[in-house]
Amino acid sequence: MTDQVTIIGAGITGIACARHLHRAGLKVRVIDKGRNIGGRMSTRRTRQGLQFDHGAQDLATTDPDFAQMLRGLGGAVAPWADRGPVGSPGMSDVVRAMARDLDVTQGAMVAGLRRGDAGWQIAIDDIWQDAGRVALAIPAPQARDLLGADHPFAEPLAKVAYDPCVTLMAGLSPDAPQPFRWKSGTGAAAWIAHDGSKPDRQGQPLATWVMQADPDFSAQHIDVGFDQLACMMAPVLLDQLGAASDHLQYASAHRWLYSRVSRPLGQPFLADDGNGLLAGGDWALGPTARDGWASGTAMAAHLLADG
Repeated sequence: MTDQVTIIGAGITGIACARHLHRAGLKVRVIDKGRNIGGRMSTRRTRQGLQFDHGAQDLATTDPDFAQMLRGLGGAVAPWADRGPVGSPGMSDVVRAMARDLDVTQGAMVAGLRRGDAGWQIAIDDIWQDAGRVALAIPAPQARDLLGADHPFAEPLAKVAYDPCVTLMAGLSPDAPQPFRWKSGTGAAAWIAHDGSKPDRQGQPLATWVMQADPDFSAQHIDVGFDQLACMMAPVLLDQLGAASDHLQYASAHRWLYSRVSRPLGQPFLADDGNGLLAGGDWALGPTARDGWASGTAMAAHLLADG
């Protein structure tokens, strides 16, 4: 089997795995369907000069190894109030810093996966190419769809459950009230963050806020169009801030189908060593960025130990 490793998915799990393998001297390629890497470690930037961390909000550092890795990223990580570290100037910059020097192909949808003579092959744009060993670092339902219902991984992947999340991104005029940096609650306002108060977010034309709903509200409104969803959620944010309707200058919404795992796998990854295939993600251990990183580093260590 070739010594190449192909990682499908460029969120924190895939990049953590690739980084560990690259530093050990392996030939690693990362492939992701998105235009930007990071997965839910995501930052939305608009034509109006605004930015929003509309996915993961901050980073838990209770794991000393994860905390040490973050310190090694230098200016890509900075402390935010009493919440702990965040990406600087956006959450996506954490994964970008981790991916430095890696071979990452973006905007490439892997539509097929099959065994070849020298390991796995993947199909991109109907073209099959050698992939060597493969690590799937994508949401569990997507991994199951790619592998097929008859694959041995299908049953454990099907047991993984997620909560969805709908998110509002809002820009308010600078004179609008700013009563807090962050606040937790229920319903549409399960989490509110003054995104513009995070480090290196200053200088934007509007005060930027992110509001994320709880699982019940999100599930009830997961199929609502983005414009309608923004119209529904924006008044809730204004009420929480004590702001007037004319303070609202920008509003858009986003949905995360696979936001936070509610029933994880219970182990760092799935492995088929005989065929050189692994699958992992934050869905394996828990809902945080640290859990995704732990799964990715564990997959890399397993591949290295397997030769």
